Amino acid sequence: MSRPQHHTFRVRLTSAALGLGAVVALAGCSAGQVTETDTQVAAVPGGSGDANGIGVRNATLSFPESGARYAAGSSAPLAGVLINDTGELDRLVQVNSTFAGSVEVGKERTLPSRTALHAYGADNAHASGTQQREVSITLKGLTQDITPGVTIPVTFVFEKAGPLTVQVPIGEDSTPRPDTGGEESHH
Repeated sequence: MSRPQHHTFRVRLTSAALGLGAVVALAGCSAGQVTETDTQVAAVPGGSGDANGIGVRNATLSFPESGARYAAGSSAPLAGVLINDTGELDRLVQVNSTFAGSVEVGKERTLPSRTALHAYGADNAHASGTQQREVSITLKGLTQDITPGVTIPVTFVFEKAGPLTVQVPIGEDSTPRPDTGGEESHH
């Protein structure tokens, strides 16, 4: 009588393993999505950090305009948001990185209390018609090739809050993908 019990146990174990495999496979189809809102989330979020009430949010290097990397010696525009949560005005005095010969900071540098300063990177794709405060930040003379998936340290130095170093990746490629003839990918 022990033989049929082993066979039944094996069938149940095999069925359970197949069922678990199906659940894992289906879960993989939704990886990278927030199910409540069904929106995609970035595979590599931008760098963020805080120092003494000043924050840097979603800092990324703009995706390279040609090719999929920044070559040594080239320039890379930075996008992100600088936030002042303090009760007093601060000022961005410098930006630097060990991966760049220099960093050019233009436009607005002051950060009044409870405001944000937006850096838009290369495409300058900010919402038209809005009165957002903007700063341009470009890393120049990169010391080595920078490829997607790699993060580099960028230090933002504020007059009152001091230095804040953030690990910055290359952002998403915003170039539209070629049309595949209406075929959709299903997992």
